[in-house]
Amino acid sequence: MRSSTALAIALLTAACSSSDPERPAPGTPDPPGPETCYAPPEGDDPARVEAIAPFRRYVDPFIGTGGVGFGVGSAFPGPQRPFGMVRPGPDTTSPSGAIAFAHCSGYAYDDPFIYGFSQTRMHGTGIVDYGHIGLMPTLGMTAEKTTAAGRRIAYDKATERASPGSYDVTLADGVHVEITATERVALYRTTFPQGSDATLLLDIGHALPGVDIVDGQVDLDPASQQITGFAKVAGGYSGRYGGMPVYFAARFNQPFVTYGVFQGGALAQGEFSRTGGDVGAWASFDPQADGQVGVAIAISFVDVAHARMNLAEEASTFDFDAVRSDAEAAWESALSRMEIVARKESDLRIAYTALYHTLLMPTLATEVDGTYRGLDGDVHTAAGFTYYTDFSLWDTYRTLHPWLTLLYPERQRDMLQSMVAMGVEGGAPPKWPLGIGETGGMVGDSATVVFADSWARGLRDFDLGAAYDVLRASATTELPKGGRNHVLEYAEKGFIGIESGGSSGSSTLEYALDDFALATLADAHGRGDDATLFKERSGNWKNLWDAESGFLLGRHADGRFPSDDDHKAWQDYWAEGTTWHYTWFVPHDPHGLAETMGGRETFLRRLDDYFAMSTCQLAGKLLPKPYYWHSNEPVLFIPWLYGELDEAARAATWSRWALATEYGDGPDGLPGNDDGGTMSAWWLFTASGFFPRIATSEYLIGAPILPEITLKLPGGDFTITTTGPAHGVPVRATLDGQSLGRPRFDQSQIAAGGKLVIELADEARAWE
Repeated sequence: MRSSTALAIALLTAACSSSDPERPAPGTPDPPGPETCYAPPEGDDPARVEAIAPFRRYVDPFIGTGGVGFGVGSAFPGPQRPFGMVRPGPDTTSPSGAIAFAHCSGYAYDDPFIYGFSQTRMHGTGIVDYGHIGLMPTLGMTAEKTTAAGRRIAYDKATERASPGSYDVTLADGVHVEITATERVALYRTTFPQGSDATLLLDIGHALPGVDIVDGQVDLDPASQQITGFAKVAGGYSGRYGGMPVYFAARFNQPFVTYGVFQGGALAQGEFSRTGGDVGAWASFDPQADGQVGVAIAISFVDVAHARMNLAEEASTFDFDAVRSDAEAAWESALSRMEIVARKESDLRIAYTALYHTLLMPTLATEVDGTYRGLDGDVHTAAGFTYYTDFSLWDTYRTLHPWLTLLYPERQRDMLQSMVAMGVEGGAPPKWPLGIGETGGMVGDSATVVFADSWARGLRDFDLGAAYDVLRASATTELPKGGRNHVLEYAEKGFIGIESGGSSGSSTLEYALDDFALATLADAHGRGDDATLFKERSGNWKNLWDAESGFLLGRHADGRFPSDDDHKAWQDYWAEGTTWHYTWFVPHDPHGLAETMGGRETFLRRLDDYFAMSTCQLAGKLLPKPYYWHSNEPVLFIPWLYGELDEAARAATWSRWALATEYGDGPDGLPGNDDGGTMSAWWLFTASGFFPRIATSEYLIGAPILPEITLKLPGGDFTITTTGPAHGVPVRATLDGQSLGRPRFDQSQIAAGGKLVIELADEARAWE
């Protein structure tokens, strides 16, 4: 999640009729909590539907492309390769225009118009960025078509199809558009009506809503049937560092009949070049007998020469069907690492689409010759690894990166090496790097958690020393550029004062978690004194505990707690959340939080009340919610807090509730922004019956909604099955025939594969 509005915050209210049980000092008897508005499903559903290869048949790229308000998923239906650089697809609009927050990926499911097909975008973010190089097939060329409004056209929703590696649609003028992609090249096959004036235009000034085009260039070469150039956009995040340039080389599979360039809406037929942010080019063709005209558009983050190089390497000839077949094969290989048995077909669609969504970001940023443009602006060579960018780390450290570490460790290893390079070249740990720049988005030092979590789970093929030096510097000094904000104040006081700026409370809590992770890395690196220091600092969350109210709160620089905190409203000292959201945010020390709240039983009763109130909130995803709000990351681990205290049955009850109420198989099937696959990874873990303990080697056990899954791990197959009633709660588990004394297991226990059997019962009882 990345955006909020004054209206949404004003409308943020509790929907429960019962009073908010806001607690006095720990140890004080609790008043009765409210009745829950949720009844867990009863009965049994013995159906079993086994996924059958090809698994890509179950992926529906339209899931998450719709939604309203804070329920917008920001997914897109266009094709790409796993973590590919190029993401071609349609950019849509409504009759009255496109609201930015609903078009962060360029596409909104209910829009009736397409105004272009751009080559870059992100998946599931709450910020609008990228959207470079708009291609538009059209019948003839006029000055009006140089603008988005002038060329927008209705399309036949019934003809729109998408699957991993492929997208196609028929426009209202009868032009049929098919798209596929290599890692760095988008291929379009356009079929024009017989006898029409077949024209393809490239708009350098094409933009997603709210994104500015700050510079560009277009060069047309009829002899080679190519158009090259670049576009530099300044979006919601890339604008923070001056804008993101993307270079391109487009080669058409037929000669130009007529051609020209344009600038500022003025056509210049027969001319070859223009410079600026409002330029473009077009060419008309004499289609083959089948009416088809093809174009391959390669992109580069380095320069036009590398775009040409990428084009020559990945699409030396225009063979659309072969490229699409290769794309489908790449996806099938990636998706086949998870074999699923579900109880209904819709769960197979949700499951494999979620898996697909976890493989879209971060973004490949390495050219075919191994070079990349780093955060320092210079061109480097990735020696022995593949360089990625677009790390939404405040989101992805929670679920996506643990999922990739488990199932796609070779990809995660390259991402860790990429983050090391970013830290060394940029002088600070990556925070929210987009393209070739650091945006500084969100709070915390989340790269620390990603490194520590990966290391703890056995993924250690990266330069720990280089990573640690940068992370330690960020945690102890004010770096010239980047790093932890207000770190000296945090180190001195143990918290960041409200007067230091927005999200001070969230930053304090995130830094405490970051310090826990950094202590793990210090110990691994043989830095015992550092490990002791950061372990001690990981307890700084306690400095936000207000004993009088019984909540974690922001704190003034002089130590006072605010007296007017509305626990159900967004506060400036929280990042996109309420006090009810953040009072639980101690994922690394849940037992310490329970003790601070008054002990285990008090903690559990209060958590029960929290979820009871959460079920009584207004239904739907339009607005933020004051209690459990699954549309945003800070609460994602809260159902699993029960599991931290070995209460697996209650962890299963409330995590299943979130699965049932927040996800689906329609365009509104995500709880909100997928945030680079974060929400999808949460579904995969939870539906499979286990969840990662943050920055450790352990997983908590819950109750799968999928009766059987097999994960193809590097060391062997890891299978999870259940016994007992389908809607039951977990009471016992065995791993390779051995009973687990607690509802958890360690990464080392499944490194060579294994079989986890989770026993479910109708009623909760002591773990056996």
